[in-house]
Amino acid sequence: MRRDLDALEQQGVIERTHGGAVYRGQRRHPIAFDERLDQQVDAKKAIGQYAASLIEPGMTLALDGGSTVYYAAQLITARPLQIVTNSLTIANLFANDEQIELLLIGGSLYPRTGVLVGPIATTALSNLHADLLLFSVAGLFDDEAYNLNLEQAEVERVMLAQAARAVMLMDASKFGRKSLARVCDVEQVEAVVTDAAISERWRQRYGERLQVAE
Repeated sequence: MRRDLDALEQQGVIERTHGGAVYRGQRRHPIAFDERLDQQVDAKKAIGQYAASLIEPGMTLALDGGSTVYYAAQLITARPLQIVTNSLTIANLFANDEQIELLLIGGSLYPRTGVLVGPIATTALSNLHADLLLFSVAGLFDDEAYNLNLEQAEVERVMLAQAARAVMLMDASKFGRKSLARVCDVEQVEAVVTDAAISERWRQRYGERLQVAE
């Protein structure tokens, strides 16, 4: 049984705990954005507050369409800003803000998420630069970040390539998960911001790169 559990953990299906295991599998279809907003709310708000504190006036900021990034976007007080996003929901937060220069990236709308993906999105992003990227993913397994959809992962890879700094926002429940599409190595980001529920195992693994929003 122990060998079976070890094998399942290596595949990203479970995370071992003292005396048992926690299922970390993924749904076949994406969870609707509104539903994701209602999950791990306190953790996402704490992470969002920490992330918002990193933003300074005059920055060009890139934001993906993650629910944790949405909470961060709600809490941004720095002005003026340039904001680049492929998320209809996040763009709507700033649509009437006179101190925000908003650039909404076009593309194909990915169902239930409100994000725009595909070659139109990646081509547009490849011609842009951001001072800071805030993004979130579906899971972090060992030293690699994953997302549920190939096109979403490709958009995030281009965002990473075009950003001077990148910060990953992830609540503790996503650690130990593997999903369909690899996005990046942890070494490619300046920090991984998570919540206080993160286990000691992950604190030790990532050291100073892991920032905990208490």
